Amino acid sequence: MDLTPIQRDRAGLQFLGSLQRFSGGVLQPAACRRHDELVTDPPATLPERRRAAAAALADFGPWHLDRLLTRYVAEEIYVRALPTAERSRQEIESWLDVPDDAPGSLRLDPDLTPPPYWSQGFHLTTGGWDGHDLMAVAINDIGYPYVLMPGGVGAVRTGQNLTDQRTQVVREAPRRSYRRIFEAGMGNGRFAEAVSRTFPEARYVGVELSATQLRYARARAVRSGLEWELVQAPAEATGLADGSVDLATAFTLFHELPPRAARAVVDEMFRVLEPGGDVVVADIAPYERNQAFRSVVLDWETDHRGEPFMRSYLQSDLAETLRAAGFEDVTAYGLGHGDYPWVIRGRKSEHHSDI
Repeated sequence: MDLTPIQRDRAGLQFLGSLQRFSGGVLQPAACRRHDELVTDPPATLPERRRAAAAALADFGPWHLDRLLTRYVAEEIYVRALPTAERSRQEIESWLDVPDDAPGSLRLDPDLTPPPYWSQGFHLTTGGWDGHDLMAVAINDIGYPYVLMPGGVGAVRTGQNLTDQRTQVVREAPRRSYRRIFEAGMGNGRFAEAVSRTFPEARYVGVELSATQLRYARARAVRSGLEWELVQAPAEATGLADGSVDLATAFTLFHELPPRAARAVVDEMFRVLEPGGDVVVADIAPYERNQAFRSVVLDWETDHRGEPFMRSYLQSDLAETLRAAGFEDVTAYGLGHGDYPWVIRGRKSEHHSDI
């Protein structure tokens, strides 16, 4: 939605964006240079890289200030964004209120029991992903434009465009047309918009655990003239019919999942794909594809920035998980600087049968 905060709120958010940009654009590169000067032969494993970085940067001020500011912004973004949203509640609620009979659909599950990993408090959100009824707006229309887009976040470096990256990933799908596209963990619909722009004739179905994100995605679709089918369910148990889609996709979902859940989501993608269907997922590259210092920065988020499964994800092989589920012709590669986004593609055999 087109939300313009009052000047005081806007200034506070822009301050956070400036801090994040300074941290990611000045302090962190300085720490990287210091690390590379001292760690001339980077260790092979992630734990060894972490120990080497800690020793090399133990007395280096820019590194510690970078980590302090990164943590501060990660917490403060919600401290500022949620009150900002509250001051525009009437406008936001009006935007979220769409007719029940509008094209597309939203199916919420009032009896849903979320999987255990859902309670981990992703991204340091206040009260969790559904901890506030305006959380989706706070993230998408306040946090993104004022803090995350200018400053970067996680694997997205300062100056990179989060929206462009999503479009780049969608275009990695091997066909130029699809019948029905399924997205696991769709969030508030940012990636879904790239899907619908790229494949306007395809029917889109998005599955997501968060009710607040789904309500936001529903309004986003209706107000953009898009007929999305939205379902509240775990990505590993969608309730979709066997072989009912010809493209399964996900964007930056897997680093939010423990290994067992990640395997279950891949298995579910395989199940709902028709024989011959494609899978295209994008996330962060595994640690061995990242420069040693960068892998330590990403690993730090497990303990300090609300990414509880980042460490296990960085040490996993998502491409191998797809192969183990039955996908063929699996390839993995990076699209941009630092191999981000990291894309994994595969195909379900045309001869596969569940019978």
